[in-house]
Amino acid sequence: MIIRTLLFLLSSSIIFWPVPLVGVESTAKAPTADFLVSLVRHGDRSPRDLGDMAGYWPMGPGQLTVEGFEQEYLLGKKIRSHYFSETLPKAWSPRVSLHIAKGLDRTIQSASALLQGIYPGQPGRTGLPGGIQVPPVYATPLASDDLFSAQRLCPGYLSRVRALETSADWLHKKEQFQTQLEGWLGMWFGDDSKSRDRELHALLPLIDQIAIHRIHRLPMPKGISRHEAVELEDLLNWVVSRIFGNYEIAQLIGAPLAKAMIRDFKNVQQCLEQKEGQCQRWILYSASDSNLLAIMTLLGAPSEKIVDYAAHLGVQLNWNLGQPRVVLSLNHEPFIVPGCAGHCSLEQWLALLEQALPDDWDHLCDRVQPASYPEPYVPRGSVARR
Repeated sequence: MIIRTLLFLLSSSIIFWPVPLVGVESTAKAPTADFLVSLVRHGDRSPRDLGDMAGYWPMGPGQLTVEGFEQEYLLGKKIRSHYFSETLPKAWSPRVSLHIAKGLDRTIQSASALLQGIYPGQPGRTGLPGGIQVPPVYATPLASDDLFSAQRLCPGYLSRVRALETSADWLHKKEQFQTQLEGWLGMWFGDDSKSRDRELHALLPLIDQIAIHRIHRLPMPKGISRHEAVELEDLLNWVVSRIFGNYEIAQLIGAPLAKAMIRDFKNVQQCLEQKEGQCQRWILYSASDSNLLAIMTLLGAPSEKIVDYAAHLGVQLNWNLGQPRVVLSLNHEPFIVPGCAGHCSLEQWLALLEQALPDDWDHLCDRVQPASYPEPYVPRGSVARR
């Protein structure tokens, strides 16, 4: 059972924490970005495991909802107005931006919805509808996705999570819920004897369904009271914060993306220094809560709860006449991390990313066959280069 539930956790995202639609207003206005990296969580989705609630979710398990599309579209409009002050072209060009998504329906669709908000398009020619444009989104199948999903490829992830389950604070948490845990597991797994393992991970499919049904004001699974639903959501935040707050787990999930960002910024720096003309303005990484949480931990600012749907971690570069400045933001507000208190030099930012890279990827990944440290994914056929 632990493998089944751990594989559930390996899915691109775990749950949504209730907040209003992201990207409508902000209290601060940043200077126009010369370059921006956006790490974004997908929008609102259906539960990963529908159980006997499939009738409420005709789109199927783990799929983007109408609300999710809207969240991402509004986020795209917000990114355009907040970071670029409308200086981006209205129509997409491969020399302007690059868009990479985790290989899941909801992350790919989220990127596409966001891009419709970023690029409103030019008026159409006679007889053609105006404003319709579909910029490309690049994605790699999960089975080989070492940019966003290294934990799927590395046994080291599972072994580290199992070690957490036997640690003192996890055992103490299980003791707190001793009377309820067996009932919750039995309700979800029925007579399956494996449900008696009392692993906290085994509750994730149930909690996922409960929390999403609460957001959408849908009925709870039979046997779950409103009070228990709140308890379970609190437990979920506790479990997730402990997993992705673990530095080695965060390295395993976040280091490939950190390495990609290093290349992104070095390439743009070289372009701006050499005054090559039009340099790339924006890179989108459409990902999951696990990716954002891992990067936050690597930067020294772990989160105590799951990040919201359509959450936006922005890393903005202002060239500043050859004295480049990096500004960090989370949902368009300053994001403070050790060594970069909301803003820092480009040199400081690159040093933060580089110190987060593991010294021994093979040890971290723990594969039977040696695994070379993954190079960032570079889409073929695009003039956008790292």
